[in-house]
Amino acid sequence: MLRIVLGSICIILSLFIIIYIGPAVFAIIVITSVILLAIGIERVAIGIAHQLSKSLRFVNIGIGLLIIGFSIFLMQFPIFTFGLLIFLGAIALFLSGVSRIVHGIRSDASRRFRVLGIGVGAISIAFAVIIMVHPVSVGVPLLAIIISIAFLIIGIEMIITGITGRSRDRIIS
Repeated sequence: MLRIVLGSICIILSLFIIIYIGPAVFAIIVITSVILLAIGIERVAIGIAHQLSKSLRFVNIGIGLLIIGFSIFLMQFPIFTFGLLIFLGAIALFLSGVSRIVHGIRSDASRRFRVLGIGVGAISIAFAVIIMVHPVSVGVPLLAIIISIAFLIIGIEMIITGITGRSRDRIIS
């Protein structure tokens, strides 16, 4: 029963993300900012209250103040911050695509797998370039859609395992 309820919650969340992309992205930024603010305050408190060496106190206070500053920056410029994170993700996707193409060219695998690797690499590079050019207008909605699809699939899987009473490993195999 728990799996059915949690699966339903995942499906509802996925639909919420698809329908309300903007508020979902903003909620992620706000939650991340608040968590970082709490971590920064904790570091400063440890630096002040604990019996540490003088250098460790300064390190904890300094790191705490940097984290607090970063969290305030996240709160002040949420779209820029999220766009920057999407841009960095696009760079990682680009490098992954280049790696797949190089691996596909140099691989000793069958022709089909090499072509598949090169094709996936080319698609990765294409998506990465599009996201780098438009991180906020394309990258944010694309990420939200991918996350919502993942929630949808997980939710359906949880409901199926809840109804059938089987473990996830039995359904997949």
